[in-house]
Amino acid sequence: DLNHIRNITHKSMSSPWDVKVSRDCMYVLCPDDNPCIHVLTLEGDKLHSLITCGEGMDVLYPFFFCLDPLNNFVISDCHSHSIRVFSPEGNLLHTIGRKGRKQRMFSMPHGITITPNSRIVCESNIMT
Repeated sequence: DLNHIRNITHKSMSSPWDVKVSRDCMYVLCPDDNPCIHVLTLEGDKLHSLITCGEGMDVLYPFFFCLDPLNNFVISDCHSHSIRVFSPEGNLLHTIGRKGRKQRMFSMPHGITITPNSRIVCESNIMT
């Protein structure tokens, strides 16, 4: 049985798009904000923000994200057609893929998750 616990709002967050919860805190993705990942306490108080987005920044346009077992951020970067992996501190660790139709290539990747054996699964548009 699911129960609503609380709404999370903060004046510095606009248009929250995706939320993840770890043992210690919550992470809210707001693609229109810069930085675009907001870190909050489990009670909803803002701690800090990380990962800049936009032309020439950490990610071009983040769409969804997930956390791997080490609490790294795995972000589908829709407009750069790639997956970006960042440390919990916001440092870029890996970029996976580029625009295309072959293996490890994407067309505007969207939904993303991690399997129990730490494999990244991402939905990508079919290119015509």
